Amino acid sequence: MSQKIIWDSSTQEHKVSNFYAFGVENFDDFHGGYLNFGYWENGNKDYVIAAETLVKKLGGLLRLNQDSILLDVACGMGGQDVVLLNHFFPKKIVAFDLMFEHLQHARKRVEKANQLNKVEFIQGTATNLPFGPQQFSHILCIEGIVHFNTREKFFGECHRVLNDSGRVVFSDYVAKKLPSNPLEAFILRLVTKVWNIPFENVDTPQGYKKNLEKAGFKNVVVHCVGEYVIPGYCEEQNRKECIEELVRIRGWFAGRIGHVIDHILEWAWKKGLIDYVLVEADKA
Repeated sequence: MSQKIIWDSSTQEHKVSNFYAFGVENFDDFHGGYLNFGYWENGNKDYVIAAETLVKKLGGLLRLNQDSILLDVACGMGGQDVVLLNHFFPKKIVAFDLMFEHLQHARKRVEKANQLNKVEFIQGTATNLPFGPQQFSHILCIEGIVHFNTREKFFGECHRVLNDSGRVVFSDYVAKKLPSNPLEAFILRLVTKVWNIPFENVDTPQGYKKNLEKAGFKNVVVHCVGEYVIPGYCEEQNRKECIEELVRIRGWFAGRIGHVIDHILEWAWKKGLIDYVLVEADKA
């Protein structure tokens, strides 16, 4: 484990860390330790199945194999790394996250899976990756990018640390369209504010593709899959048992605020303002 970094209070990293810090020590195996929105298909109503389905889809898009040296950015509490190790057998994973507490959970989870020899845990910021050029064959980021200040800086860092045949796959959130009236602009501003998203990261699928190409990536494909992600996630988060468990873990205030944020997200989705994307691209 790398040494714990304390982020300066003026930074985006500090804001995002605080956003996810409430009750982090109590999460343990809630939702299997996963933090993603899941990919809900074939009538599935089980969150852990949906979360692991998303990870497996992304691993498949990434084309991981036994020679892969993977940088997993925003690795969360490590559940996804265990899935990737068990299904794609990469040579090595560097589990990278903004939050030291997430990495502590991740290390325990990987150790329990008897895979510690294949994983390194490093805390840091994705807009200034602490690695030299061409260190990785693959980069994965599940949902964390929207918080980075900015997304474009992260794209540049990915291009720098990937080898010449490298590949990236992301899951992320986008604006389905840019606001066309004051109400839509207000909704998008509200979503970014409550979710600690830099407003510079508000982008459409077309803009997302152009920014990756601007960073030097080729063969960029942006898959819009919100219908398989957002409704299922919101239904899960609205379950009485899920709300009660989150209140227990995070405390009454943070648990209830999280529930309000989920309602705002669902509202924006139904208004056709936001979408969820799976993104794939090659360095060359």
